[in-house]
Amino acid sequence: MSQENNENKKKTVTIRGVDEKIYRKLTEIARTSGKTVGEVANQAFRTFLDVTETAKRTASGVIESGKTFIEGFKEGIGNILVISDIDELSINREELMEAGKPIVFRNIKRLNLVGLTNEDIDKYIQEISGVDELIVSPNVNKIKLSQKCRMVKRIIVQNTV
Repeated sequence: MSQENNENKKKTVTIRGVDEKIYRKLTEIARTSGKTVGEVANQAFRTFLDVTETAKRTASGVIESGKTFIEGFKEGIGNILVISDIDELSINREELMEAGKPIVFRNIKRLNLVGLTNEDIDKYIQEISGVDELIVSPNVNKIKLSQKCRMVKRIIVQNTV
């Protein structure tokens, strides 16, 4: 019964652009192993897909490890304060200055920078990363601010009335 199910799942396909030398090697392997070309090709496809999936998982892990390493390196060597993983945060100029060192804002859904000047941004903000909404005063130079931003979805200018 299981062999019958396998037969139902097989399909005749035509693959264009196959290198002739590779195809000859594939048919030779099929002949010497007592299998059909289709069986050997299926095994080659399965192996390729397994290797590709493993490579993706490995690369993803390496990338995450690299990011963590770089973040830790920046924080340690640069004497940086990291504020992260908050839904909503409002920071004013005085709080920023009291920190006394550059700040990285990371993974904050809504970040409101109240009353900051362009000089404050230059001096006290190292990076703003992974923020859904960044709210700033109208006097802030958005071009200058954007240079500090990574993966910020929206910059909103707060009108002071």
